[in-house]
Amino acid sequence: MNSSPREAQLEPTDPTRDKQWDHRLLSHPGSTVFHSAGWAKTLQETYGFAPGYLAVKDEHSLRALLPLMEARSSLLGTRGVSLPFTDECPPLLSAACSVNDLAAEALREGKKRHWKYWEGRNGFVQPSGLSSTGFYGHRLQLINDPRQLFQKCENSVRRAIRKAERMGLSFKMGCDASDLKTFYALHCQTRKKHGLPPQPYSFFEHLRKHLLMREQGFVAIASHGLEPVAALVFLHLGRKAVYKFGASDERYQQFRGMNFGMWKAIEWLAQNQFTELTFGRTSSSNEGLRRFKLGWGTEEYPIVYSRYDFKVGGYVPGKDHASGWHNRLFRSMPLPVLRWTGRLLYPHLV
Repeated sequence: MNSSPREAQLEPTDPTRDKQWDHRLLSHPGSTVFHSAGWAKTLQETYGFAPGYLAVKDEHSLRALLPLMEARSSLLGTRGVSLPFTDECPPLLSAACSVNDLAAEALREGKKRHWKYWEGRNGFVQPSGLSSTGFYGHRLQLINDPRQLFQKCENSVRRAIRKAERMGLSFKMGCDASDLKTFYALHCQTRKKHGLPPQPYSFFEHLRKHLLMREQGFVAIASHGLEPVAALVFLHLGRKAVYKFGASDERYQQFRGMNFGMWKAIEWLAQNQFTELTFGRTSSSNEGLRRFKLGWGTEEYPIVYSRYDFKVGGYVPGKDHASGWHNRLFRSMPLPVLRWTGRLLYPHLV
């Protein structure tokens, strides 16, 4: 592809200020909820990240896009990320603009703005073939026949769903403030179990305001009687959905609430003409989570992060920081202290 970004009219754009952004976005077959205006607004209003997306667009459609935000931190410096706290957000391409065009423009922007590094989250291939960090992704193709989807699940998953039904679990979907609070209480417990601080509650409030309340996602809750045992957050744009967060009460693990909640959500998505559900990224060290996602009959694919270090002048290897000594420290903290730690740390992270 010989066209340059300038020939393709690659322009700076801010999706949070474009009222037609999502309508334009849906014209591109590769678009997901992570490219949406609502996700950009959630990151901007929670953490103060500055959107600096680069796009080739016309009045009604989007031909190419590099999602890009600048993250400033007094602790970690200024960085460019596509996009912060996003499992994967590949560039949107067309004949008008190649991945090399977009990556080159990101590097020009980073040099101009004195970034420490720029990181692309899937879809960028650097000349050296060196990936900063690799993860697993999982994708389920949905069809409007829940029985076939059920048969695609592994035997252990089908048994867990049937057990949950025998135990009398109930299911609800919603986006009310009460649904969000139910999820967040379980989320904090789950993050502590995994030795990680929870995101600040304001993040989920903004998520609810900019996505859930605009029919671009929902909270799914599995309960036993009046007791919530598991809660999951799904986001969606067009006919594509993403499983973004999951949490459960360890005391009720025998009820298989996560399996039940996931299945009921899949059933609803299939019956409402969604065509795809992705399950987010999974660390290569987290074999248990990987097995859980494979159990739904998903297709596994690589998610590759590419990091360009401006001081080094090239792409550099990275590390998945999901596990390490810090997990023991966070696991030992009382929950209120862990929540305070999350509020303090997350604005500096990406």
